Amino acid sequence: MQRLGKYLALEGNIRVLAIQTLVSQLGFGMLVVVWQPYILSLGLTVVDLGIVQSLINLSTATGLFVWGPLSDMFGRKKVMLLGHASRVVAVIALALSGNVAFLYVFAFFIGFSTLWMQMNPARTALIAESVSDGKRATAYSTLMAISQGASMIMASVGGYLAIVTGYWPIFAVTVAGEAIGIVLMALFVKETHVVTDANRSDVGSRIIANLKPERELMPLYVMMVVMGVGYGVGYSLFYGALTDTYGYTTLELGLMSTVSSLAWAMGSIPGGKLSERFGSRVGILLSSVSALIAVLGFILFRSLPALLLFSVFNGLDPCLWIPNWTSLIAKRVPVRVRSSIFGKMDAYNRVAGILAPYIGGLIYASYGFTAPLLVHLVCTLVWIYLVVGITKPPAAI
Repeated sequence: MQRLGKYLALEGNIRVLAIQTLVSQLGFGMLVVVWQPYILSLGLTVVDLGIVQSLINLSTATGLFVWGPLSDMFGRKKVMLLGHASRVVAVIALALSGNVAFLYVFAFFIGFSTLWMQMNPARTALIAESVSDGKRATAYSTLMAISQGASMIMASVGGYLAIVTGYWPIFAVTVAGEAIGIVLMALFVKETHVVTDANRSDVGSRIIANLKPERELMPLYVMMVVMGVGYGVGYSLFYGALTDTYGYTTLELGLMSTVSSLAWAMGSIPGGKLSERFGSRVGILLSSVSALIAVLGFILFRSLPALLLFSVFNGLDPCLWIPNWTSLIAKRVPVRVRSSIFGKMDAYNRVAGILAPYIGGLIYASYGFTAPLLVHLVCTLVWIYLVVGITKPPAAI
């Protein structure tokens, strides 16, 4: 058992985060599937849903610009806990969103947490600093495997509960699981970044300075912008559009999410080991190919079996991308600004996608289900071209 723990990098902070992730995903694994159908059930349209998602992207970009520098100045643990607390506020607001104003409160806080469809930069940096360089990809992959393994089960459970009992039990489990996770992290996670008074000076100027991209990393920022547009237009409203156009139920959407999570969970640890053996470039390129196969499948096929098949590739995409991308960045930037760079990279991705869901909703309303996915396809081809150049090994001298 001890050998297995070392193989999976389950030691120290990673062990605590593994337990927290499992408990938290019991609720969020359900919520990620049902929140869009829930909002539509309130009488809002897919275009309205696009506005909500755009607000999420805006607040996420804001959080990413803020949390990174704060983490470098005040430590990883405090900032990470604040991000998770923001998620609790968001879910409570969603549960109260019979009043539309609370729906926008949900959008702000779930985005500002920078823990919705991504990791808070403080959490990312803490994981990177909790293990040796050779175990980073495995640590990220192990936590993702746990997260997606829980989501694999809870997505279908959430879809079923939404039909049989309504949405309130899902909201209650989500708040309870996240609250327990916060207590576990507060008690047992150890700080990995020692800060001094010098680190804490000029908070405002540090955050403002953080807005500017580093010249040497500019190609990486360009790629993140292209991805932000592509995913924002193509997938932000995907589940809602399937419900609105083809009448897919929350149970069927839950099955799709379960299949994606299963592929993500099963591929995470092998993907991390692949990175350690062959380097980050191989994993990043495989992720890009998976993204291309997924969007082509969703464009060409409509039956539930076909959607389930291509959901596998939709799960392999982030499964291979996240550990390899974070390992690549961690190796390229110094520790004193690591959290800031992680946050800023994701922030540029989200800034590019602020209006993308709203635009995607308008494109969907005007041209139908396939049109937003075609935009995503074009962006996918562009970033594959970029990623080949960015990750190309330097020529031998």
